[in-house]
Amino acid sequence: METAIQKIQVSINHRQLPSPSPLKTSTSTLRGDQLSREQRNAVNLFYARIKTVYGSKFKVTFPSAEDEQLSKAEWAGQVMNLSQEDIERGVEKLKAKIVEGHKDYQWPNVPLIAALCQPQPEDYGLPLQEQAWHEVQGNSYQVDRHQWSHPAVREAGKRTGWFDIMSCVDDRRRRTLKEQFDRHYGYLSRRVMNGESLTGAPLLLESDQDQKKSLTEQLMEQQAKALEDQMRSMGINPAGGRAEFLKRMKGVL
Repeated sequence: METAIQKIQVSINHRQLPSPSPLKTSTSTLRGDQLSREQRNAVNLFYARIKTVYGSKFKVTFPSAEDEQLSKAEWAGQVMNLSQEDIERGVEKLKAKIVEGHKDYQWPNVPLIAALCQPQPEDYGLPLQEQAWHEVQGNSYQVDRHQWSHPAVREAGKRTGWFDIMSCVDDRRRRTLKEQFDRHYGYLSRRVMNGESLTGAPLLLESDQDQKKSLTEQLMEQQAKALEDQMRSMGINPAGGRAEFLKRMKGVL
C-alpha cells in the first residue's frame, strides 16, 4: 500500500521540472567551430537519437538540414557536455513520457528533452535528503544490519555521528545534526554524480559550508523543503524524529 510520504513525493516529482547542472549547460548560441570534437559529437548524437525517436515528426519540426543546424546552434549549450550515458538515459525517459501520452513530449521539444538528459540524483539511486535523513534516524542503532538505499546515505550518517543521531532527544540538537547530515550527504552525492569514489573522500572542513552550492544540491534541498512543507500541512513534525514519524504513519499505513 502506498504510504502518505510516498504520495507526497509523487506529487512533488510531478510538480517539478528537472534543473540543469551549471557544469553541463550554457545558454549562449554557439557555432560549431566553438565546440570541441567531443562536444560536437554529443550534440550530433543528441539530435540523431531524437530524430530516431520521432521519425516523421522530426522532419516536420526541422524540414531542412539548415533548420536542424540552426536548432543545434541555438541549443548546443544545453547538450554539448552530456555524456553518451546521459543522452541514452534521457532518451529512455523521453520514450516513457511519449508512451504515457505526456502532451509536452508528443513533438520534438529540444530544451525539454535536453533537461531530461541532465543527470539527476535519482538516476544514481540517491534518495532525496529528507528520505536519507529519515533512513539514518530510523537505522542508527542497526548500522551494520540495515540494507542501505545507497552507500552515500550510510557514509553521510557515519560522518554526522551514529551515536549522536541515535541518542539525540533535543529538537534544537536534532536540527543541527540534520544540517550537518545534509551538508555531508550533498557533498557525497556530488561525488557520486561526478563519477568519483566515496572511498577515501576527504572530510569536509567547516569552511566548506560557505562555498556556493551547485544547482544539483539546490534542487535536492528544494525537494527536501517541499517534502517538509507537505508533511507540516498534514500535521507531521519533520523534526520530530523517528518516533514522531512512526506514530503518525500508524494511521495511514
